[in-house]
Amino acid sequence: MPYSLTPRPPEVLNPDSGSGIVLVCDHASNAVPADLHGGDLGVPADAMTSHIAIDIGAEAVTRALAERLGATAVIATVSRLVCDLNRNPAHQNPFPAHSDGVAVPANQNLAPQAGAARLDAYFHPFHDRCATAVAAAAERHPRPLVIAVHSFTPVIAGAARPWEIAFLHDRDPRLAHAFLSTLDARYAFTLGDNEPYSGRELYYTMDRHGQALGIPQTTVEIRQDLLASDAGHGLWADLLAECIDAMPQGQAMRPQPV
Repeated sequence: MPYSLTPRPPEVLNPDSGSGIVLVCDHASNAVPADLHGGDLGVPADAMTSHIAIDIGAEAVTRALAERLGATAVIATVSRLVCDLNRNPAHQNPFPAHSDGVAVPANQNLAPQAGAARLDAYFHPFHDRCATAVAAAAERHPRPLVIAVHSFTPVIAGAARPWEIAFLHDRDPRLAHAFLSTLDARYAFTLGDNEPYSGRELYYTMDRHGQALGIPQTTVEIRQDLLASDAGHGLWADLLAECIDAMPQGQAMRPQPV
């Protein structure tokens, strides 16, 4: 059978923004395209609404923050179980056969041609749009910023995670540390610095579109129980915007009146 899938490019907010900030939400969706196994990966319905399929609340925070900043945002339109856009397919498996103890039958014994079709339909269009957005921001501003928005489950493998918000980084901690310093000075949060995940291990999107280009970048991780309402989404978007405005170049990153 031919391995061909209809492309599902990401949604791009404010593509013509005058902002120097690009937001990326690569785990925004739990959608499974209808032409991929009939829209069914064989995963229980309750699991498809859980953290294994989607970063709960991350899309809403991204949209709210893009509105507050006037920033361009690139938002994924397929589940991370369909294709994890934050994995380097040359070194990591973007099609997990299991996730947090849950089997993903459609990803087991996946033929190389089937994996390549998913990359062509979902992975490459997403990263092409990210590259376009970052290049445009770099043309507008000498010091653009790239920020990925993620969320994390409050408990995993029976262990509670105390951090309300965290920032990940790899070789370039500038932006992560700027966020952490501002929040630490103004609020009493339990902050994660490369916790509960490390940017030294899971950082493909930010490495490709920020770090590798010398552009300050970070992944923000917000605990999912704090994102259970519109009020929560707005609160964290406000706090992130506040941090950006506190940076020396922050206000200059916003679109300027014509």
